[in-house]
Amino acid sequence: MIITKVLGLTGAFTKSKKAKLAILGLEMAILAYALYQQKEEKKKVKNIKQLKR
Repeated sequence: MIITKVLGLTGAFTKSKKAKLAILGLEMAILAYALYQQKEEKKKVKNIKQLKR
């Protein structure tokens, strides 16, 4: 994911541990949201396939 790479680069440039933890938390939240969206999309596709039968 592009956003993870960008946030990872910003984390590499900062010296503050608190800032790095905040960036890591933001990355984890974005990844969790992406996984949730992917799961929901799979459910929708599955439901559409079942309706076509």
